[in-house]
Formats: sequence, structure tokens, C-alpha cells
Amino acid sequence: MVTADDIKSVESRDQRHRRRKYADMYIDRDVILSKAFMELSGTAVRVYLFFLNKRVMKPFEGGKPKRSGKGKYYVANNGEIQFTYAEAVEKYHIRSRGTFRDAIDQLVRVGLIDVAKTGMGLCKDVSLYAISERWKLYGTDEFVVKKRPKRRGGFGFSEDNTYGRCS
Repeated sequence: MVTADDIKSVESRDQRHRRRKYADMYIDRDVILSKAFMELSGTAVRVYLFFLNKRVMKPFEGGKPKRSGKGKYYVANNGEIQFTYAEAVEKYHIRSRGTFRDAIDQLVRVGLIDVAKTGMGLCKDVSLYAISERWKLYGTDEFVVKKRPKRRGGFGFSEDNTYGRCS
């Protein structure tokens, strides 16, 4: 069996640097102390952390970097984050697909994530998610309530069924 030490011993200097450089993940304090975050269940918090782990942060081009980290980076893959039900259950040990679905519903409801594209689980089409900033208005009159899109009827071999057609 190959251990982590065996792998590290054959890494080049650049590979070790890259592994250390991208090993950190940062969460804004405002998110953790927000009303939206406080209303999440334990599983929803875990799922949100997995979403944050999947984001790709890139620095803004041009300009002198500030000393503080605020405003220095943006989410490069926002709206393109893939997180499948199978991955949640197998890799991240979420109890069931229903538990993962409920966590997604909570995260969308409080404004921490948005569903950019619904895959509907057909034709190997995956859902794409975006990290949202709607949570900042949670609990105010300006907050826009969104829900996870649900599958509509029209299944089977009918002309109304657009879900079953793989392009």
C-alpha cells in the first residue's frame, strides 16, 4: 500500500509548493456570524464547506494588492461548481441523497448558494451551483427568496417531455 509519505518523497519542489499553496480555504467572518448561517443544520454547514472547497479562487488582474486579503480574489468557477448526489454520498459520507437534497434546499433558501443550472439527473447531466451573496440580506425586506428548481411532470414518451431527450 502506498502511503502519503511515499507520494511526498517523489514530488518535485514545485509540486510541494503548489500543494501547500492551495491547501488553505478561507471563510469570511461575516458569513459565519450571519443570521443565515446560524439557521443551518449540521449537515448543511458541512455541505456548504464542501462547496467552498470546490470553488477556485483567482486574484484580480492589475492594481497593487492590498495588505489585507479583502477584495483580492474572486471565485473563478462561480456558476460552474459541480456537486453530484453520488459524490456527496460516496466521497463525503453524507447519509443519504435525501439528506444532501435537504442541505441544498437549506443553503438555497438562506442565500448561501444558488442553482445555476439544473441537471435533473438525466442523460448524465449534472447540476451547476454558484456561491451566492444573497445571505447578506437574509432576514430583511430586500431578501429574495429562492427555491431549488424541482422536476416537473411530463415524463415518458410524450411530446411535452423535454427532459428525456439527450442532445
